[in-house]
Amino acid sequence: MTIMQILFVILGGIFMPITTADAAQIFKLEPAQYYFSSKTHLLVTAAMTGNMSMAQQLVNEGANPNDEGPPESKYNRLRPLHYAIAANNRQAARILMAVGADPEMKTEGPGRPLMFAMRLDNMEMLSFLLDLKPIDSLAPDVLKSLVFGAVDIPRPRCLKLLLERGAPIDLEDGARSTILMAAMDAQDYDLAEWLLLKGASVNTEAGGEVTPAYAVEFYLKKFKPGSPTHNKVLHLKEMMKERGAVFPALSPAEIRAKRAQLKNQPGDER
Repeated sequence: MTIMQILFVILGGIFMPITTADAAQIFKLEPAQYYFSSKTHLLVTAAMTGNMSMAQQLVNEGANPNDEGPPESKYNRLRPLHYAIAANNRQAARILMAVGADPEMKTEGPGRPLMFAMRLDNMEMLSFLLDLKPIDSLAPDVLKSLVFGAVDIPRPRCLKLLLERGAPIDLEDGARSTILMAAMDAQDYDLAEWLLLKGASVNTEAGGEVTPAYAVEFYLKKFKPGSPTHNKVLHLKEMMKERGAVFPALSPAEIRAKRAQLKNQPGDER
């Protein structure tokens, strides 16, 4: 069991089976006409061949750069930008975004186009998309889904890219769990060590109650002393000590009691 339940769910309906957790997912791309109506198909063709003027003309005439298909499939759908990403065609991605394709738009199955690039572990495409749609322009929920998805899938290279591009290292998810806490929940202790080295805070409280110090003590109890994994977690504990974490750590119940005591002190108007 983990301390904080991982919220990100991978919808793998359109992906071929993979053999390892960190292997890049493989996408079997069908011809464009399989997914799109004739007008959208023409738009995709124009983008794929680098014809910006034709793409703009088609959009002006009613082609939807955020169309999705095939219509008979509920989950295995693509938008034009997904198609360009799956084809690894950056020129097409640029043209489609220039005429209105939204890299943040939700889609059943492959997810948002930005997430789709990350699931495919296409660092070059993800980096290119972030050039066109920088981190500081992303909606908060989109940024969170990318960052915490990179921990969960996992895509450590993509996470490092997101942080290099400006994602906050102490970004919190909906449960107020940080990237560091998510890495420990995923038992990716190498990533947790890297995050600490990059400056991740040890003074956070996931859900307002669980500290990194408590989490590391929790995981120390799960592994046999002297085992490689136990030694990794023990090393994390020492790193946290060096960064100001206090051990033994307060439990969630103790944090709640301490907070209640402070709230009830005379003169506290909260």
